[in-house]
Amino acid sequence: MKINNLSLETKIMIGGGCVSLVLMLFGFVTADPLKFMLGVLFGGLYSILNFRLMQLSFEKAMKMPSAQAQKYIQTRYFLRYLITGVVIYVAIINPWLNIIGVLLGLVAVKISVLVNSFLEKKSVFENKA
Repeated sequence: MKINNLSLETKIMIGGGCVSLVLMLFGFVTADPLKFMLGVLFGGLYSILNFRLMQLSFEKAMKMPSAQAQKYIQTRYFLRYLITGVVIYVAIINPWLNIIGVLLGLVAVKISVLVNSFLEKKSVFENKA
């Protein structure tokens, strides 16, 4: 499978998974590797799911009238942040999860977006040269 043929959204989700896996490797240098890795896995999976939910919300909103779309997006935005709060709360009260690992997992998709942006800009500069 060529990665160039994938949509940007798919590249970002795959990248988020790869970033989560790399972050999980850092668990070997922590005091409790299993808790850290489970935390990164939990946060990373939620981060990818959250990104997918945002993608589906935007796709649905594009088919709505402007005022209705704005209200729909605002409602979904609030719900995603509410769910993120629940995920962090679960991470805090769950003894099997390392909160730092969860927080790192939550930023996995954001790191993937930055890496994809960097690679896209790099390829544009290489094509111009």
